[in-house]
Amino acid sequence: MATIPSTLSAINPALQPVTEHGWRRGFTNLLRNENRQWWGTRKGLIHLLLWLIVLNGLILLVGLPSSRESGDPVPLYTTLIQVFFQVGALATAIGVVTTAQGAIVREKQLGTAAWVLSKPVSRSAFILAKFIAYAVAFVSLATLLPSAIFYGESLFLAGHAPELAVFLAGVGIMVIHTLFYLALTLLLGTLFTTRGPISGIAMGVLFVGFLPPNLVPQAALLVLPWTLKDSAVGLVLGSALPAVWIIPVVATTLWTVLFLGVALWRFGREEF
Repeated sequence: MATIPSTLSAINPALQPVTEHGWRRGFTNLLRNENRQWWGTRKGLIHLLLWLIVLNGLILLVGLPSSRESGDPVPLYTTLIQVFFQVGALATAIGVVTTAQGAIVREKQLGTAAWVLSKPVSRSAFILAKFIAYAVAFVSLATLLPSAIFYGESLFLAGHAPELAVFLAGVGIMVIHTLFYLALTLLLGTLFTTRGPISGIAMGVLFVGFLPPNLVPQAALLVLPWTLKDSAVGLVLGSALPAVWIIPVVATTLWTVLFLGVALWRFGREEF
């Protein structure tokens, strides 16, 4: 005798029974739905074009006039690396905050979070599905693809491309930087019911890092992501980095894990 789940799947192949248990319950279906919002609509294409214009378009604007001038290409190469990583860090952080600030709040305001959680879905799966979907989308569209194109732009404009291993390490640092602000934004989404405090706090944390170093406590520079953009530039250019450059990388990774943990804890106690 056929089971009920198999019968439903036979009637409508789009219906997939939930097979996960515990904290993973409903995770696969939620992640599929979140990914569909990125890759099954114009949203993904819009973000792709946006990041190509903002990042790679800026590199062309900076590099094309200088590439026509004769002289040593090394200063141009250095400038391109600095612009790509420093502007890229700021742009992607702003992008991930503005895009993800409503990921949880909107669901709570519209009542869809309560409706989804009335199904066989765990609250941890709800948060993790959003984090993974947004992380994959932003890392792919705002970091990896523009980085691959920049590698070719650097070779074309300056006649020199970074060593692949150190370039990938620099890109990895920028991924860590982006995930920090994504996790922070989702955490704030579990704490507040409107977007104002979410974007205000996350943007505040971001822009403090662009203050002159003498205005920021040195201890904060070591444990927050504010120096990651400089570390990525120095690493790719082969500059001498301070011995403690790895500390912000590790600390930022730990902050990201902590933010996710607190978000899971807080959302697990949300009343709907």
